[in-house]
Amino acid sequence: MIKSISKKNVFRFWISLIPVVIVGIMAPLRSYIMQLLIDFKSYRDLFEKCLFAAAFSIAVFIYEWISKKCQAVVVRDIEKDLRDQVMYKLFYISANQFEKKGLAWYLSKLTTDIRIILDDGINNVYGMVMQSVFVVVAVVYLFCVEPFILLIVVIVSSIQFAVPNILKEKTASSRKEYTEAVEVYLDGVKNDLGGHKVIRTFDAVKQILLKQEKLSDYVSRKNEYSSKDLYWAQALSSFVNNGAFLIVLGSCLFFAAAGRITIGEVVAITNMMNFVLTPCKALANGMIQLKAMEKVKEELVSLLEVESENDHKESLEENIREICLENVHQEISASFSLDNLMLHFEEGKKYAIVGKSGSGKSSIIKLLTEYGADYTGKVLINGKELSELNRESIMHVSPVCYQQTYIFNDTVFNNVALYQEYTKEEVINALKKAGIYDTIQRLPNGVNEKIRENGSNFSGGELQRITLARLFLRNKTMTFLDEITSGLDNETAYVIEKRLLDEDIAIINITHRYNKALMQKYNEIIVMDGGKIVERGSFDELMEKRQAFYHLFKILSE
Repeated sequence: MIKSISKKNVFRFWISLIPVVIVGIMAPLRSYIMQLLIDFKSYRDLFEKCLFAAAFSIAVFIYEWISKKCQAVVVRDIEKDLRDQVMYKLFYISANQFEKKGLAWYLSKLTTDIRIILDDGINNVYGMVMQSVFVVVAVVYLFCVEPFILLIVVIVSSIQFAVPNILKEKTASSRKEYTEAVEVYLDGVKNDLGGHKVIRTFDAVKQILLKQEKLSDYVSRKNEYSSKDLYWAQALSSFVNNGAFLIVLGSCLFFAAAGRITIGEVVAITNMMNFVLTPCKALANGMIQLKAMEKVKEELVSLLEVESENDHKESLEENIREICLENVHQEISASFSLDNLMLHFEEGKKYAIVGKSGSGKSSIIKLLTEYGADYTGKVLINGKELSELNRESIMHVSPVCYQQTYIFNDTVFNNVALYQEYTKEEVINALKKAGIYDTIQRLPNGVNEKIRENGSNFSGGELQRITLARLFLRNKTMTFLDEITSGLDNETAYVIEKRLLDEDIAIINITHRYNKALMQKYNEIIVMDGGKIVERGSFDELMEKRQAFYHLFKILSE
């Protein structure tokens, strides 16, 4: 449980146990003080013992406050440490690895799973340490006063420790089922809230709310089920605890009647007994919680320990000068694959990849970036084999602009700079290149204007220009474009694509737009069909051939 916590927090965790142990020692001693007060010898003796009891109570209060404060601070830092580690890992693993799990799964790890580890793990350990000290102090006292009573207490208390083993596997499994139910719930909430506008537009609110009610009921029942076994175990522990109390109380009364212990000692023993029986019950329940947490912890630890596909691979630090694909074959799915690709992309040139939907255009971009699966043949980037390169570094030197524009709920400046250290002047120049600065400067706060969630205060074309400004700001020599103008009107799409083609950068553009003026700007047009290259050449060459591209152009040209 502690392995995934930083060394700094582990050290602080152990230090924070010191006041916990002190409170654990002092709390049971209040029973001894009660004995002293009851068995006083004179009024002066009683007065002195009352003063001592008052001072002792104040000391207990102070140490309890210190204990709770230290615990809260350490738990806070451990929670932050775990969340930071999970977030680091999510951005450390490759994009291909990230997409194997749904977003709801990761959200569950950041919320529910970490909460369970803190409550059933860290906080539970604090409680178990204090309860253990209670037991040690109480056992020492009982041994000194009456060993036979101690023997009775030990026998009945040991029964409680058998309880966790009765239901440990079932509680662990039910706890894991609850976290999985939370993942399902979060996924449903994410999807339905994301479709808020569509749901209201098509008057599907009633149906969606009914669906959410079912999801909510499902996760609530799983939570109830995961707690049910705990309740049975806790109830059994309580039954044993109550029986033990009656047995010990009867024994104390017998020894008092026999003159072996005083009335003060009877009161002290019965109170001290609670520092054995109740802690044993708490320790038994704590063990149940630790067992129930085990599978959740294992899954979180496995996430934190996973290695990125990019580990131990050479990073590409230089700008891309050329990309060569030789006899490349890649299985995309059971029914589709890229086959026998022969391509050569050079620095400073413009390439368009066209074809029908599902022809394999986007698969080429995925192959060259983090999303591509294994392949056969050769893919050489600056003469280096792709399989030996850190694919994330390829995107660093040659960014990918996607059809879907992701906008953060933040300022225009931060959306372009992405929290990196760029000056305001550099961001403005990038916005000018993207053709959006005139619009931005008319806003009340200029580049510091906040873009609302989902970019609702900007048009689609404006948002696409803002994302293009990210590319221009970084001044790379090559970029991949994946249908970036597909959701825009013809005029806006033309302006954006023309700006890109006029830049002195190499472009590999997947497009479905067939504007003649733009197509003539590409050095080579690559036509895909069924995962194969069926035609290639300049616009004029392909039009003269009157084959695949010619027919596509005639149908789809604007």
